[in-house]
Amino acid sequence: MPLGIALETRAVADPRPGRAGFRSGYLAGFVFFLGGLHWIAFLKPVAVTVPWIVYPAWVAGAAYLALYPALAGGAAALFRARFGVPTAAALPVTWLAAEKLRSLGEMGFPWLSIGYTPWRSLALIQWASIGGVALVGAWLVAVNGCLIGAWLARSKGRGRRAAVFLGAAALLGLAAYGGGSALMPASIPGGYSGPRVALIQGNVPGEIKWSGTHQKEVLAKFLSLSRQALAQKPDLLIWPETATGSYLKRDLPSLIAVQSFVDSANVPLLAGYPDYELHQDGSYRLTNAAGVFAPGRGILGQYEKMHLVPFGERLPFEWLIPALAKIDFGQAEFAPGDSLVLLEADGERACVLVCFESIFEDASRQARARGATLLVNITNDEWFGRTGALYQHAAMAVFRSVETRLPLARCANTGLTFFVDARGEPYGMGGVFEDLIRVGRLDVPRPAPPFVRWGDLLGAAVLALAALGVLACAARPRKRSAPLNPRSG
Repeated sequence: MPLGIALETRAVADPRPGRAGFRSGYLAGFVFFLGGLHWIAFLKPVAVTVPWIVYPAWVAGAAYLALYPALAGGAAALFRARFGVPTAAALPVTWLAAEKLRSLGEMGFPWLSIGYTPWRSLALIQWASIGGVALVGAWLVAVNGCLIGAWLARSKGRGRRAAVFLGAAALLGLAAYGGGSALMPASIPGGYSGPRVALIQGNVPGEIKWSGTHQKEVLAKFLSLSRQALAQKPDLLIWPETATGSYLKRDLPSLIAVQSFVDSANVPLLAGYPDYELHQDGSYRLTNAAGVFAPGRGILGQYEKMHLVPFGERLPFEWLIPALAKIDFGQAEFAPGDSLVLLEADGERACVLVCFESIFEDASRQARARGATLLVNITNDEWFGRTGALYQHAAMAVFRSVETRLPLARCANTGLTFFVDARGEPYGMGGVFEDLIRVGRLDVPRPAPPFVRWGDLLGAAVLALAALGVLACAARPRKRSAPLNPRSG
């Protein structure tokens, strides 16, 4: 609302409304991302080679991401000045378009998109089954647009018009919640009937996991917690991303220990681990992987993380500028996987979303179209410490269930570890930074919703609409004030 009001009262009066709107949007975006990404300044020292760099990285991250609200503000101001489109109507379109643009490419980062905010409102998030996070956000920005209109009308003494805008906001809100409730699948009488899954939260500090000297102890801890979980008769065990910090497939003692446990328990284990390939020329390829250890059969299939964390797992655009690989900020230098692999486990076809991948829509949607029956999000959020990032990250994973109508199991090294049913309702959530075992029965997959077929058509549509509007503004000459008549005095 403050941004919309500033655009309507200041930017449109500026001789260069697009530039003025860009400045207003940039200021709003910078303040927003500086607060929302506060956790960058609290990243654990083990995550970076130069500890002090977290502070300039925090500011630089906010400065970069603020460009997207700046584009939204500049475009909205242009539409108002050139075509008379009210800011209350223009800003929702340009804001959603900017968020869609922010999610694309190697630097894609849809973190903190507005549609994620009501993640605990079960009725409102059901719209994601039709149009993804963008459609949930569309309801929110539409209400905000009406409130902006009401504020501006009231400030001009137009009380009746302000009341119309407030009424429209109320109707939109009721329609969003009522329609979402109608879209929500019915709960299953008698509770969930899917497989019993055990999530193992090992709570291993990074300085121990990555020390290279405590791998046996870390592995022993995960095996011990897994043995305790067997008392609840799970059908599947899940360990988090890079669970033990060791190359489970390549380290023979670790591989034997894990496979022996799986064979004796007669329960499959889905685990995350780093992996590598050695090439004949002496080079190697390092990946962030996940695989299933099956009783009596060894490792069945492997998925390699495709969407890597910029600056955390790989510097962006190394493929274009190889010299970037020589810069060391503490990033892992993983190579991206090249295909989406569904892992077979206890009759389920699991789509594994490794850490950061849970904030993107495409992988889970494509997996559901290819026959996935379960989403698994494994992550290591220990880097974030006790900051809001733990909850921001977890909130986004919930939407992947709504978009696909598949159950989701989220296993984190230090939390948050929990389950999500096919309606998007979290359950079994445990605490953070504690040893934890969560055993729960999964929901069953529901019929594939429209989003699986359509994808983010809304996001693409608003992006195209905003782009066409900007092109139209560029093609239309700016209106100039008529020169003063010297005879008029």
